[in-house]
Amino acid sequence: MNRYAQPTLPTVQLGVDFGTSSLVICIPGQGNDGFRTLAFPGWSQEITGAISGEAVNAVPVLILYDQDGKRTIGDEVTRAGAADHPTTARWIRKYLLEESPVLIPAGGNRHISFRGAAADFLGSVISRAIKEAPEYSSMVFVIPSGAPEWYIRWLGDIAQTAGIRSWNTITEPAAVVAGYELIPEPGQAYLIVNWDETELTVSFALSEEPSDHHPAGGVFAISTACDDTGCKAVDDWIAQDVLARSPLKYMGAKAQRIYANITGRSRELYSQLAKSDEALIHIEDPLSGTTLSARISREDIKRILTEHEIPSVLERTSSRARVVASSRGCKGPDTILMTGRGCAIPMVRELVKQQFPGMKILSDHPVDAAARGASIFLPRANLPDRVKNDYALRYWDPKSREHRYRFLVRSGARYPSAGQVARITISAAYDGQTRLGIPLYEMSASPDTDIPDIELVSDPAGGIRLAAPPENTGGGGRIHPVNERTPTLLVADPPALKGEPRFELTFMLDREKLLRVTARDLVTGTLLKKDVPVYKLT
Repeated sequence: MNRYAQPTLPTVQLGVDFGTSSLVICIPGQGNDGFRTLAFPGWSQEITGAISGEAVNAVPVLILYDQDGKRTIGDEVTRAGAADHPTTARWIRKYLLEESPVLIPAGGNRHISFRGAAADFLGSVISRAIKEAPEYSSMVFVIPSGAPEWYIRWLGDIAQTAGIRSWNTITEPAAVVAGYELIPEPGQAYLIVNWDETELTVSFALSEEPSDHHPAGGVFAISTACDDTGCKAVDDWIAQDVLARSPLKYMGAKAQRIYANITGRSRELYSQLAKSDEALIHIEDPLSGTTLSARISREDIKRILTEHEIPSVLERTSSRARVVASSRGCKGPDTILMTGRGCAIPMVRELVKQQFPGMKILSDHPVDAAARGASIFLPRANLPDRVKNDYALRYWDPKSREHRYRFLVRSGARYPSAGQVARITISAAYDGQTRLGIPLYEMSASPDTDIPDIELVSDPAGGIRLAAPPENTGGGGRIHPVNERTPTLLVADPPALKGEPRFELTFMLDREKLLRVTARDLVTGTLLKKDVPVYKLT
């Protein structure tokens, strides 16, 4: 059911939500056809929505390598009973964003990082998505709040390697709002409850007009609070409850096998409870062949959640987010949006409703809301992609005994650039110099002033000072180095001679506003760097 009219899409694109627990890829519908999530037989699971009753296809974010390095992906891992195996990579996005140093067995004596496992998993699914829907040449990725810049570039690299011609990104709050088919007005606030396998997150998100900080406007999280009670714990609690109520009193290794099979059937359980008040599951012991039949009702789930104080956890977490949001001028949410596998549990919506009586709550697309929103994302075509500040290389002028600046990119420059934005030659400052740097400086101004002529100059005593502009210029500008912590260095081999032109540098801007350099040694003719990132401009 459409709450608002959907915009007409200029291109066909896939919305991709690479979450902690599952990966959902969504195709936007045309007219009244709605949305469709891609199914990958063998890899994906079908999840029935507790409210909508619609089936959603999701790939569990799991990857396991055998001794030969062959990959087992998604539901293949679950059906093999290896989801909790210590060699299985799970919750990959969480550890990827945390840049975990842990290595995963990848066959034989080989080990792989979480970044490598994530690339294998996501690249495999995207490649298969292209085969399933070859007419879709573009992707929009959902980006979690606070994700580093490298994560965005990493997603783009994977998409392009898999054969996607173009890609874009949307913030997670904006994707969820769009996925629930809401059209936000500036100043509207939303409370987003996300419960995945590893944690409960409550965020206040605010719709903002275009500004210097967010040139395109959009929906952004202004406060977030987390609790490390993930919905995976609910699966464990249910298994414990089933075993405790069983008249067979399973113990030891047999109890562990049954326990693992119950937790592995949790999604089936929740799908049944979405349709009726009671679910019946049959769990077979693979060794003895005996079968345990268990009836679990909605009331049982509510009791289990209450016994483990989930209502209190939800209240504490939402209160922390509310306090921070209030301190930032947010008066309260207009709507509550529920996302994540935990929010697909039918009884969780009732708990949220009790916490926020009278509030409008949308919970019919907890698993696919973000992917739906990404699939209908439309970038603001009327806003040109332009650089905000000036950027220059600093060099020492021995004649004037001053530091001077050679501008590379001017404020207002478009990106990506049509070609080179600058070409320069650099020389050594002294004989025998083996390392030459690229000292990049950012020059910015206050909103109502032009950038003044700020220079670092040498005073008569040999010290370096900042030459301020005359008082009648208005002032307000600033200049500072931007790549001193991550310098771009060029190695001269053989060592350079003072004043001799040594390296030719060409610069360009890519679609992510990254300044990239190509460097050639003029003495040896060697190409040292090719489109290497220097710094992401603002």
